[in-house]
Amino acid sequence: MTEYVLLTEDQNYFVEYLIGELVLSNSISEAMKFNDENIALRFKQMLHASCKLTTSVNTYIQ
Repeated sequence: MTEYVLLTEDQNYFVEYLIGELVLSNSISEAMKFNDENIALRFKQMLHASCKLTTSVNTYIQ
């Protein structure tokens, strides 16, 4: 099964966005994994709209 993660321009991974607080990590193992590319794309758009955070959707390879 393919999983996806969101990577910022600063090479940090999206971990969570909870109650207005954005959590990023430089460790891919801590990143939120998405099973569906469309959901990852929607999170990417939501983060850009609400946090002005630019991310890319990347395949997670274990």
